[in-house]
Amino acid sequence: MANTIIDRRKNPGGKSSGNRQKFIKRTKDEIRKSIHESLGKRSIKGSGDDQEVVITRKGISEPQFNHKSDSGSRDIVLPGNEDFVEGDLLQKPKGGGSGGGSGEGKASNEGEGEDEFGFALSNDEFINILFEDLELPHMISKENKTVERFEMSRSGYTNEGNPAQLNLEQSMINSMGRKIALKTPKLRKIRELEAILETEEDEDKRLELEEEIRKLRIRANSVAFVDPVDLRYNNFSKKPRPTSQAVVFFVMDVSASMTEFHKELAKRYFMLLNLFISRKYKRVECVFIRHHITARECSEEEFFNLRENGGTTVSSAFELAKDILKDRYSPNEWNIYFAQASDGDNWSEDNEKLKNILSKDILPITQYFSYIQVGEMRKGSYYASGNLIDEYKKLESTHKNLISKYIENRSDIYPVFREIFKKQDAKAK
Repeated sequence: MANTIIDRRKNPGGKSSGNRQKFIKRTKDEIRKSIHESLGKRSIKGSGDDQEVVITRKGISEPQFNHKSDSGSRDIVLPGNEDFVEGDLLQKPKGGGSGGGSGEGKASNEGEGEDEFGFALSNDEFINILFEDLELPHMISKENKTVERFEMSRSGYTNEGNPAQLNLEQSMINSMGRKIALKTPKLRKIRELEAILETEEDEDKRLELEEEIRKLRIRANSVAFVDPVDLRYNNFSKKPRPTSQAVVFFVMDVSASMTEFHKELAKRYFMLLNLFISRKYKRVECVFIRHHITARECSEEEFFNLRENGGTTVSSAFELAKDILKDRYSPNEWNIYFAQASDGDNWSEDNEKLKNILSKDILPITQYFSYIQVGEMRKGSYYASGNLIDEYKKLESTHKNLISKYIENRSDIYPVFREIFKKQDAKAK
């Protein structure tokens, strides 16, 4: 379970809690921006090593208020100074290009720039920032739910706990109640004895009453302000959280028209998707399908590493997906997702068959279908078949659960991925 650190230190001079929170938010935004910009330069399939992140010092500098050096007047007495006396004018240091500034660095004519601040993020921290605002769209509760994890829920108070869970309000209420309960009888007894003392004439009895009143006052004042018995801690219990099942179909074109560059783009995209699913979800299964003129289900290792190719018949992949769904994944129990990557080429005879399968069998039972076309944007095709993304755009106009995008180079992968799997507003869900 993650630990939460509560900073109860007083704010340093000249700073406020609001400014500190703004500073933390700005720093996180700078880190997030740096990570997003650097993804095109690093491997998507992480090795587990710490990731170097560089942000500008300007982005993390805290704002400060300073008096303008050329305005205002100040009286300064410098004791023991033999060169100046009160009333003398001191020449301010010269700055700018004259070289008379007070800074420690050296002048340069190489233009503007920003200092950089570098640090290492663990692989887990890096991935958490990477995927923190992404999700599988349109996931809904199905009939078959399985308890996969528990979440901590408030469950009253307890007499024992750690300081971070101390409930100050409840503890003070208990303290006040205890003091009232212990002091009230003594105070009542004191008032009764004081009433008797006022009418008592016997000197010995008066001394006895005064002594008893004194002891009662000591006992009443000795009641502790806060006793360990008063302390109450927030209690938390594990609450089962039902999670819906989901299956994601990875469909990749490995036909002869897919060059090594095309396959690399597709694999990088699928690696990112696979990493996202494995880190964000526990009850999500993945089905890997490779296709050329025929399609077959394979393991994750085979999906990313086999080197087979052939002709192109895209419909074969979804015929296979239909059979797998019928046998293993009922739409009544599973959220169904598809992620497809292709270079856009398909035999013309197969296009109509593909559209029929998608519109009648696949899209009606699918929560979300994403298609990416790798390689340069183009009109038509190298063959007489047309451009496959054009067919998907036609389906996209009538099916809101379908999205199609281009990935032309490595730098496009992560922006497109974020656009496809960005969190939706509650109204959109």
